[in-house]
Amino acid sequence: MYICPTLGEDHEKDFLVTGNLDDFRIIVFSSLEDYEKGFEYLKLTDYQPTEVSDELFHELALKDDSFSGLILNIHSDKKIISKEELL
Repeated sequence: MYICPTLGEDHEKDFLVTGNLDDFRIIVFSSLEDYEKGFEYLKLTDYQPTEVSDELFHELALKDDSFSGLILNIHSDKKIISKEELL
């Protein structure tokens, strides 16, 4: 389970990503506390924390060639979780 900054409502939520359309990573956090620290670090506004399951990222890794992984806790660890690790 990850905490993700998102914009939008219900099924129309957009994730916070880095990269470009052909090669992007989604920014995620390991806890609500890390989300709040990362929110300050990135100087975000209008984003809301959303819990996202590992299964969603597994499915994304299987179906989207442009998705290259996750960046976990960008404000501290900056750990990159590759697409292959999610499979």
